[in-house]
Formats: sequence, C-alpha cells, structure tokens
Amino acid sequence: SPPLKWRRRRCCGHGRAAAGPGRCGGPSPSPPPLRVFCSTFDVAVVGAGIVGLASARELVLRHPELAFAVLEKEKELAHHQSGHNSGVIHSGIYYTPGSLKAKLCVQGAALCYEYCDQKGIPYKQCGKLIVAVEQDEIPRLKALYERGLQNNVRGLKLIGSKEIQAKEPFCRVRNFLIFN
Repeated sequence: SPPLKWRRRRCCGHGRAAAGPGRCGGPSPSPPPLRVFCSTFDVAVVGAGIVGLASARELVLRHPELAFAVLEKEKELAHHQSGHNSGVIHSGIYYTPGSLKAKLCVQGAALCYEYCDQKGIPYKQCGKLIVAVEQDEIPRLKALYERGLQNNVRGLKLIGSKEIQAKEPFCRVRNFLIFN
C-alpha cells in the first residue's frame, strides 16, 4: 500500500480555505498578521489508539483526495489501552459460531498476519494451549474445539499429553488439549 500522506490546507486566518490572501470572504486583516495558518480538514478522527489510527489509515487509503487529522489529547500515541495490551492476536475460538464477532475475529487475525508479512513486521505465532485439568472440564474443552472448527479457526487441533510434554514439559493435563 502507498505511504500515508497527510495534507494541510492553508487558510487566510479566518478559518476558511483561501484561494489567495483575503479571498475567503472574511475581512482582510489590517495589518496582515504574521503568517497566520489554520488547518482545514475533511475528516477528523478523535483518538490515536489502535482503533483511531487503524480507522484513519483505512480512510486515507480509501479516500486519498480528502484531508485528514487525527486528534489526541495525550502527548504520545496509544497512551492508554492500546499501549498496554498483551500483543496477542486472538484466533476466534471463544465466540458464538456464525456471529459477527467470530467472523471478524478470524478474518482480522488473518489480515493482521498478512499485514505484518507485507510490512516486514516480526511476530511469533507460538500458539495457545487450552487445557482440561480436571475430568469434568473435558466436555467443555471438546465443545470449545467444535466451536473453533465452526468458526474456521486456522491451525486448530487436539493433542494428547505426550505431545504436550514436548511443547510444555511442566503442564499436567487430562487426556487432551487444544493447540491453536
């Protein structure tokens, strides 16, 4: 994808885009102010966290002819929740099959890995172990596995206790677990 370009429109000091000095319809300043600039934008995105920046990026890619601004109250980007997350890309195993949340989670995970590959961003796809420690947890684990299959979660499989020892030697489980 092309690099993002942020455009700023010059105005004459009256808050309107100018065709030239004093041509916006507002009164001509007298004497002329010292380089009065303001920015006029077609779209302003409020919040420079992961959602705000991703939304702004998508808008810029879809509408390159528009001028955009991202507004953030903090001194740095992703200062709140976006900057404190664990970095896990969720697979979609927990969501109700057929739900929008499940579909978007599975699709979003695939898009995230694709984007990282395209941009050369390193990541680890180390997988997730969901274990049944007690016998009564096994039916819930099987149901979760079925849910993941219905949601088209990639790389989902059941593995036994011997296989787990190779991946996680200190984990003690009943019968099997899910590896994704």
